[in-house]
Amino acid sequence: MLAKLELYAKLFHQEKGFSENQLGGGTRLLLDYEALARQLLDVCIGVKQGNRVWINAWEQDNDIASKLAWECVKRGCEGLTTTQFEDVWLRSIVSAPADLVDNVPTHHAAALRESDVYIFTLGPRTIPWDKISPERRHLVTRWFLEKNRYVQEWKAIAVGRKVKMLGIEATLANPERAKTLGLDYDEWRRVMFEGCMADNENMSVYAKILAEWMGGNGNVNITTPHGTNFSFDLDSRPVDWFGGIVRDDWVDAGRPAFLPAGGIEVSLLEGSGNGTIVFDQPILSLFSEGRLEGLKLNVAKGRITDFSASKNQEAFGRWMKSGAGDTDRLAFFGFGLNPKLRHGFTQDDKVLGGVTIGFGDNSDKAGKNRADRGFWASMTEATVATDEKLVMRNGRLTA
Repeated sequence: MLAKLELYAKLFHQEKGFSENQLGGGTRLLLDYEALARQLLDVCIGVKQGNRVWINAWEQDNDIASKLAWECVKRGCEGLTTTQFEDVWLRSIVSAPADLVDNVPTHHAAALRESDVYIFTLGPRTIPWDKISPERRHLVTRWFLEKNRYVQEWKAIAVGRKVKMLGIEATLANPERAKTLGLDYDEWRRVMFEGCMADNENMSVYAKILAEWMGGNGNVNITTPHGTNFSFDLDSRPVDWFGGIVRDDWVDAGRPAFLPAGGIEVSLLEGSGNGTIVFDQPILSLFSEGRLEGLKLNVAKGRITDFSASKNQEAFGRWMKSGAGDTDRLAFFGFGLNPKLRHGFTQDDKVLGGVTIGFGDNSDKAGKNRADRGFWASMTEATVATDEKLVMRNGRLTA
């Protein structure tokens, strides 16, 4: 089945995305939110006439929400559009009664119980963690994956109602975050929204083929021209993937999906990793001290034994030292499947041709590590092989 991957790769690179318009010698980004709305509603979610769709957007994302709402009307869906104000959100997290913030409001619960679909944009533009006391930081809910009371209550309702939930992660590309991460805002946003328009059906085919192999066992070796020579054992673990089409098993579990999509990952035998890992791609937001570049790890029996980096090595050391539990232990690996995304723009784990390796807590992937933190990074031009199969050659999935 792996032979099919070569054909799909050729098809992927023929896709079209958002366009740019030349104005007065400059380039202005044109994001086609109507096309995005059609992609979300028709392909990713598959809305039907009569569906009740709740759209919740941060105030800066009202243009997207408006296009989504109108496309819902055109499809004969009942729509509810709400706006989340950043100032009110922050004030509530900082000083409102905890019980008020950490519970789903009655009218929100009622709306969710009447919804078939919940679409939300990711925000706020920034989170000033220094203004939020440590004992209140658990009140922050953005992904609906957090482990707090609010998410537990929300998830229970979503499971009972079988609500399809989809978050637009591309809206995290904003000027404030771009400045912090040292990214070009227009280019980052273009890459993120182009990633939302990738061929979801093809990515799902990729994922299903790879999942059959990744969910088995056997020794895997990864090499790159950048210095990686690393091996580990698969352990017949459940494979976690999302190709962009909301899946029934995620709906049954009350799990939201996110766009851009296109990643597949699996936890592995945690103590089996041995060798050298060199991440040729930067880690942008591991800690507040800036981007980490040129990270090299030596690993023995699944534990990091020493490390170096060309930029922010000391900061990485402080980050590792302050972690509790299995922070330094091998956790998972995966492939990117999205041909519209590019490395260096916060979605490296989803870029077609990239290989990701993670350390730290992997409890969300049926793993055995327990830690208060974790990190992952991506590498390019990897060759991935077992004794029986060549899965990737120089960054290209192959037979």
